[in-house]
Amino acid sequence: MRQVRATVPSEISERFALVAQLSFDARYNAAPTQVMPVVTEDGTRMVEAMRWGYEPQWLKEKRGGKPLINARADKLDTAPTFRKALQARRAIVPASHYIEWRRDGHRKTPYVFRLKDGGLFGFAGLWFEDDGERRFVIITTEPNELTSPVHDRMPAMLLREHEDEWLSSGQSEPSRLISLLGPYPAREMEAYPVSARINSPGNDSADLLERVA
Repeated sequence: MRQVRATVPSEISERFALVAQLSFDARYNAAPTQVMPVVTEDGTRMVEAMRWGYEPQWLKEKRGGKPLINARADKLDTAPTFRKALQARRAIVPASHYIEWRRDGHRKTPYVFRLKDGGLFGFAGLWFEDDGERRFVIITTEPNELTSPVHDRMPAMLLREHEDEWLSSGQSEPSRLISLLGPYPAREMEAYPVSARINSPGNDSADLLERVA
C-alpha cells in the first residue's frame, strides 16, 4: 500500500477538528519511511509529524529487516508488538487517496482508491517511540467488494462517527476498538487505474492521480 495525502494543513485541521496545526506540504505519493502528519489526542487533539514505519527491538536484531508499516486488525490484541499501543497509543493518519497494485500475470497496475466525494478520511493507526522519534503504522483489515479484486487486505479507514472513540483515552477495551476496524463501505468509494509513474516515490505531483485507460 502507498498512502496519498493530497491536501493542505488547513483542510486537515478543519476535517479533524484540530486545536494545533503543523506546517507541511501537500504530498501526492507518500511512501513508507517518510515523515507525515498524524492526528493524536491527549487532552488536546493535535497533528504531529511522525515517520511511517516502526522497528521494534526484535526486528532491529534481525539483519535486513524492514520497518513494520502495517498491523493486522485481527492480531492487535494478541501480538505483543501492538497490544499496548492499541490501548494507549492510537492515531489517525489523514489521507485523500491510497494506492494498491493489481497483478495481471507479470504486470502490476497501480489503482487509486478514494471516497466518491473526494473528501478526506482517516486511516486507523498506532504510534510508537523509537530512538527518540515517533513512528506510526497503519492498521489493515479485510477488503470490501471494491478492493478485494486488487488486494486481499485494505487499510482500516475509520467511519467518521468512530473517529472520536478511536482517539479517546477513555476507551481502552480491545474488543470494542477492534470492532471499529471493519472494511469501509464499498458503495462510498471508487477506484481507477493510474500511471505507472506512481510506482516511484521520487515522483510526487498532482498529475500522478489522473485516470489512465
